Order: sequence, then structure tokens, then C-alpha cells
Amino acid sequence: MRLGSTLMLALMPLGVLSVVQTRDALSQVDATTLAGVGGAALQAVSDQIDVIKEAQISVRVLASILSNEPSPGPDCVDRVTALAREIPQATLVAYIPVSGLMTCSSNGRVYDFKDEPRFQDLIRTPEPRVTYNPRGPVSGTAVIGVSHPVFDASGVQAGVIAISLSYTAVAPRDYADSLALWRPAYLATFLSDGTLLLSSDPDTPLDRMIPPSANLQGLTRIADRPAYVDDDSGRHILSVVSVTDDLYLLSIWRPNATGFWLSNAFTPYLLPLLTWIAALVAAAFASSRLVVRHVRALSRTMGSYVSTKQRLQIPDLSGAPAEIQSLHAAYEGLIRTIEQEEADLQNLLVDKDVLIREVNHRSGNSLQIIASIMRMYRRETTDQKLRAVLDGLINRVIALSSTHTSLYALSGQRDVAMDVVLANVVKRLKEIHGVALGVASKRLQPIRMEAQAAIPLALALAEAVGCYFSVPGLGRDAVVVDLSEADGIIRLRIEGPAVPQLQPETTEGLLALPQRMMRQFAAQLFGTVSIHLDADRASVELVFPRPKTA
Repeated sequence: MRLGSTLMLALMPLGVLSVVQTRDALSQVDATTLAGVGGAALQAVSDQIDVIKEAQISVRVLASILSNEPSPGPDCVDRVTALAREIPQATLVAYIPVSGLMTCSSNGRVYDFKDEPRFQDLIRTPEPRVTYNPRGPVSGTAVIGVSHPVFDASGVQAGVIAISLSYTAVAPRDYADSLALWRPAYLATFLSDGTLLLSSDPDTPLDRMIPPSANLQGLTRIADRPAYVDDDSGRHILSVVSVTDDLYLLSIWRPNATGFWLSNAFTPYLLPLLTWIAALVAAAFASSRLVVRHVRALSRTMGSYVSTKQRLQIPDLSGAPAEIQSLHAAYEGLIRTIEQEEADLQNLLVDKDVLIREVNHRSGNSLQIIASIMRMYRRETTDQKLRAVLDGLINRVIALSSTHTSLYALSGQRDVAMDVVLANVVKRLKEIHGVALGVASKRLQPIRMEAQAAIPLALALAEAVGCYFSVPGLGRDAVVVDLSEADGIIRLRIEGPAVPQLQPETTEGLLALPQRMMRQFAAQLFGTVSIHLDADRASVELVFPRPKTA
């Protein structure tokens, strides 16, 4: 890597010089190309534009002549016929009065234009026009219309002089010229209002040739400023040339096959890239022989030790650089140190596990002893209030003991299976209260929670279940425990007989203690407790969000 980096740095000045020279050359080519596209496009359609300009001049002159006559006289037909002969591309030269009835035409036909929308527009807005009509009303073919208003001596519009040019006769057919690297792909003439007149490819929609966000009228703002444009089809030149104040020429140029690489933006970087690649190949070969193969041998040995704790035999490193041999010696020393430390750590872990198990065992026994002592006192007393207090304490100690047993079985895990914890709590409480095994049914989803959240949830369950188990003669499935989770919200629902301790109106005294305890446990879980009554059934629902992992 160091050798390759050194070679790349040494060759960098040459590469930078090559990039600069190539970019300068391409910039000159780009400037020449952009300067030449407008003229080349005008040359390609010069005949067609000359025809349109000639027609514009002819209608202006003829309109001036007719304006000096009170009405179209017998010479009108001769004048329009003579003009039609001078312009071979003209399909019709005619004078149309404001009434719309054409009687003076080069073909001798009579036609009523009064209902034609285009004629009505010419009368409403009397100004020179160049229009495109895909179907001329007289010829029935596509025509380019060149018109000029005719005014009488008093300045009132008398009519319109118009020339219809055959679209097929004036449309561009081929290109007379092209640039060295670019070829014209599309030519079109259009008016300043966006009306398309002539096109070299009338079968291709215009929106496929120009940028998606552009239109002909908007392209007039970039007239005489050709530019490179990149789209999905590649790089091309877009040029708009103003022919007259109202007439524009659009041309689109794409690179020739022979000039593609010279016109590609990647070309300036090709030569230095190839140079750098050659340098890297040489550096890679040299480094592979001197360094890489020895490093790979060491790497295989290290990987084998990490995955299997087995050390592979390293090949002879006598020909390796001194740095590689030093690395091998350091690796061997490191392995010996790691093995010794792992042995010491394993011994410590064994001692720790034995100590934790002993502490947990003694803690569990202590809770069991406390519960047994309280049961003995409960059996000896006849005071109902005291028995109720002892029942509550026994329930809480049993819940703590069951939860502690589940946490002890985790063996160092951070979370606990709450379905197992809550099932153990219910089982122990049934044993303590002497109720039948089938009294309580459990619908517990397999939910895992942080260990610190397990204790308040188990204690809340013990408070509710203990109240239900105090009712004598419970039938099968008299108590139902339901644990579920949806959308990050955990619900613990306990349903059973309607006991006094779980009445909403019970707010004072010893009977209200279970409710207060459950609310305190719920507050530790950032949740709420609600009690619902239905006939002779009461249900307790604890709802809280899933505790976030620390």
C-alpha cells in the first residue's frame, strides 16, 4: 500500500497536467462547436426560411398595392396569379375581403372563409401573421400561411392578402452541413408565440426532442445562446436562433459515433486513470511478494485462533521483512498472555457463580421462612383484620419469592419471561390459599421484560389474585389471568368474583389497601389500574408501556 501510494503521488503531477491539457482542448472544441451550431442550422434550412421571408415581403408589397385601390379590380387576379408563379412553393395566393368571400385567387376558385376561425382571428387582430394549418381549407393539405392585412384609404381594414405555402415543399429534408463531432438530429422553425411551423421530423412529438420542463415559447428566452444539455438519451446541444423578430430556428445536435469519446465528460480523466492503474498493478505485485503473502499467513493463524482457539503452523518467515517477523513474535507473546488471562478469568467466573447461587439460595429460603412464620401466626389468630393483613403480607412475600426464583434461573440474563413468572406466582398463591388447581386459568403471551419491571408486575398480580382467592368455594376457571401486548402496550387483566376489596367505591380502610398497592405498583411501571364490574364479576386491568431497555 505504501509503495502504491508513493507511485501514485509521484505520477500525480503528470496526471494533473494531462487533465488540464485535455480539458483545455475540449473547452476549445466545445466553444467552436457551440459557435458553429447556429450557423450550420441556418444553412441547413436557409432555403425554407428564404421562401417564408419572400412570402412575407410579397404579401406586404401586394397589400400596399391593393390598399390604393378602392376595391379589387380586374387586375387583382392577374397580380395574385403572377405572384403564385414567382413562388413555386405557393399552393394559393388570394385576396380575401372582410366579408370572407374569396373571389380573387391564383387558382380561380371561389371560397367563403367567413366561418373559418383562423380568418376571423385575422380580421379581429389585423397584423402580419405566419401560421401553420395541418389542413388548409382550399388545398386540403398541410400549409404554412403567410398573411398581411389590407387597409383602404381611410385606414379601415378591407381584407387580407394571404399566401399558402405547401408544408411538404418547404419542410427540411436533409442537412447540408454538420460539425466534426456533432450531427443535427432535429430542426424546426417556430413563431414567438410557440407555434411550430416546419419540422425535419414531423412524426416525432416535440416533447420528446426538447427538455421535459421546456416549451417553444419559453425557448425564445435562450435565443442565440446554444448550450449543452444532458438527459436520459445522453448529451446533446440545444440551439435556438432568432431569424426575424417573430421567427425562430430550433436545432438539436447529438455527437457523431466517431466523436463520442472526445465529447464525453469522462475523457479528460481517462489517461491519468490508466496511468494510475498501471502503477497500482506494479505496486500490488511487489507488495504481494514482499508483504501481503506473509501478512495473510499471520491473518489465517489469528483468525483460526479467534474462531477455534487453535493456532496454525506459520510458514517460514525467514524471507519476510523484519517488521513482519517482529509482528509474529508479538503475536505469539500476545496469545500466551491472553490464554493465561482467560484461565484466570474462568476461575473468577466459577467462583462468582458459586457465590451468587449461594446468595440466591439463602435469600429464597429466607423468604420461604418468612412466609411460613406468617402462615403460623395467621392460623393462631382469630382477629379477622389481622388475618386479612397477614394474608396480604403472605401474598406479597410469595410473589417476591416466585419472582426471585425466576430471576435466579436466568443465570445472568437481563430480561425475564413474564408468562413464566406470573404462572409461578398464581401457582404458589393457590397452594397457600388451598384452592383447587382448576380455579384459575391463564392466557399469558410469551412476553419478556427487564428484571427490574418484573417485581412490581408480579406484586400487582398477587394483590388482585389474593383478593379473589379469599372467596370460599371458587368454581373452575373462577379466576382468569390474561397477559398480552400490542403496539408496545402491555396489558395484565385479572377477572374473578366481585369481592369487596375490588369495588370502585372502596376507598378507605383495610379493604382499600389492595387497590392502593396496585396503583403504586402501576406507577412504578408508568401505567394505570382500572376496575370494571359486570354483574357478579370484577376485573382489574393494569396497562403500561413496555419499559425501555437501559
